[in-house]
Amino acid sequence: MTRVPGINEKQRNEIIIKMAERGISCNVHYKPLPMHTAYKKLGFDIKEYPNAYEMFENEITLPLYTTLTDEEICYIIDNYLQGINEYI
Repeated sequence: MTRVPGINEKQRNEIIIKMAERGISCNVHYKPLPMHTAYKKLGFDIKEYPNAYEMFENEITLPLYTTLTDEEICYIIDNYLQGINEYI
C-alpha cells in the first residue's frame, strides 16, 4: 500500500487508470467501514469519519507478489513515480 498525500479520490483513480494502461494492475484495498452498504444501512456516515476517508482517498496498492522480477519491479516503480509526479 502506498499513499499520495494531497490527492483526492478522482486523482487517485486517474493514476490507477494510467497504470492499467501501462499493463500494471493497481487497486485500493482500504475502504472504510462506513462506506460499505451494510454500515450505511445501519446509519453510519463517512462524513463523521474524516480521517478514515482521508486514508481511503489517497491510497494505492501496487502489485506485490513473489514472482515479480527486478525488471518488473523497476517498471512498476518508474511508472508509478511518473504517474504521481503530476500531482505532487
